[in-house]
Amino acid sequence: MASGIEGYSLATMRTEDGLTICVPSSLVREAEDDREATRKLGYVARAAAVFRADRLVVFPDREGDGRRGGEYVRTVLGYAATPPELRKDLWGQRDELRYVGVLPPLRVPWRTGSTPSGGESKTQGLVTEVGPEGRVRVNSPLREHPISLLVPSGMEVEQGERVTIRVSSREPVRARIAGKPEEGFQVVAADLSEALAGDGVAVATSRHGESLSVSRLGDLVSDARKAGGYTVVFGAPERGLPEMLGLSPDRIRAAVADGRSVEPDPGFDLWLNTIPAQASEVVRTEEALFATLGSLTLTE
Repeated sequence: MASGIEGYSLATMRTEDGLTICVPSSLVREAEDDREATRKLGYVARAAAVFRADRLVVFPDREGDGRRGGEYVRTVLGYAATPPELRKDLWGQRDELRYVGVLPPLRVPWRTGSTPSGGESKTQGLVTEVGPEGRVRVNSPLREHPISLLVPSGMEVEQGERVTIRVSSREPVRARIAGKPEEGFQVVAADLSEALAGDGVAVATSRHGESLSVSRLGDLVSDARKAGGYTVVFGAPERGLPEMLGLSPDRIRAAVADGRSVEPDPGFDLWLNTIPAQASEVVRTEEALFATLGSLTLTE
């Protein structure tokens, strides 16, 4: 993924650690209109691209959802994460995508097209349905309607994920799923507990968590390197993670002060305040993404 920083090559910025970002379905609950909601989601997609996220998980916050819930958020983010030349074929025309013209470019070096040998070509598809017997239905530029493809042995896919397709013939269509795209990030829907079940240090972001310091950051970066990266979870405007999980701020602060786990615990390793000198009463989620990931992705 492109670093977004002039003067640094892709190889220079690449790390072996993974990054999963989790945002709630209520992320754009306070947006005045669909244009502003789309713009806000564009900043979230930019953060995922800049900091080399592998996955962007949208988890349900049904009590906080407004008119634009999880389907809206997943659709706009998924569209933003798709190579520009494939967006029309993979997504078609949807009401949620009315204002995608305001999305900022991600500047990710997508790679599609023919191989240097002129043999098989490569494109991407969007999984629209996971069926039985290891088959999925995929939207692709190969046909107007989704095509049925076999998932390779040992590979797991979810609805909404992009897959890499190797094409040996377009007429008639002969194609196979070759894996998942190496560039960019995937957008998927999952419960929070499911998202936290993987590897990496699981971080809950909250102004009521442990204040991030220079010395603490060093230990945290080392822990993440050993664990395989991070899963970082963010709240929504005027509805942070404590409220979503039914936790009082006092309980979180007390547990952090005593070095205890916050209960009930869906699977976090720590609660972290990544903007300890916060002067504004409210930090927007897209602002918190850049502030948090800018610190946590520093190298040792």
